[in-house]
Amino acid sequence: MNIPCSASDRIEYIQKLFLRVGTCVETLSDLDAVNEFLEREATEFKSVAYESASMAIGVKDLSNTKSLDNWRQFRLACSGRHGFHVDIGLGWAFAKTGLLPNKFLSSEDQVMKRMVYDGIGYYYGLFRGRSILKNKTIPVEIDDVNGFDQGLGRRLWYLAKGSIDTLLQLLNDFDETRRSDLWRGAGIACGYVGGNTKGTLEDLANASGAYKRQLEMGITLAAISRVESNSINEDVSTAMRIICGKTIGELRPGNKTADELSYLY
Repeated sequence: MNIPCSASDRIEYIQKLFLRVGTCVETLSDLDAVNEFLEREATEFKSVAYESASMAIGVKDLSNTKSLDNWRQFRLACSGRHGFHVDIGLGWAFAKTGLLPNKFLSSEDQVMKRMVYDGIGYYYGLFRGRSILKNKTIPVEIDDVNGFDQGLGRRLWYLAKGSIDTLLQLLNDFDETRRSDLWRGAGIACGYVGGNTKGTLEDLANASGAYKRQLEMGITLAAISRVESNSINEDVSTAMRIICGKTIGELRPGNKTADELSYLY
């Protein structure tokens, strides 16, 4: 299937990919078979396939054994290429099962935990819209509100379907104390999904105002994800150039990997 061009069509493509892969992975019991299946996906959004698989494997682990043994094996095999997305997928698994991450992730690094809570935030924004989006509730069980709102910000970009006006309406409806994380999340989604014109990116940069630094950080995280997964495209390169004033080649000081990026926060 050809990858669409516009942001809205790409969002629809990603959502369908996520659902399709999750359904297929649920039928596979062998991790080698899972990895073989995932590697058949197109490079452009292969990390989304790994995110969906991570959710399915995490749900199975948490539901059946209250452990993450299989999930950790899965992450070990692919974290160097798809680490951000695999950790986000685990956040989906925690949200779906209603279990809390902390006792399972006590020894994990800051970036991994941030991405797990990012996944929880996106999930809550998708399935608990009245409470999370309309009433602006922060669930009491959320320990990392910054990560949660980052994921919620990604969800807002998906809801806006690439429309800056719609995004601003959604973002500005939240209290100012939460907007930094929401802008960072919107930047991640914008940078990773792509499909934006040069004018749209310039408008987004101008609209971010005091939150420009967080928008830049989000675009940077999306770009790093694509560097790690060897899926760099013109979309993310353009977003880096217009919003961050940098090239892809300037991204990784000291050749740090995705698991070593706590310096960004």
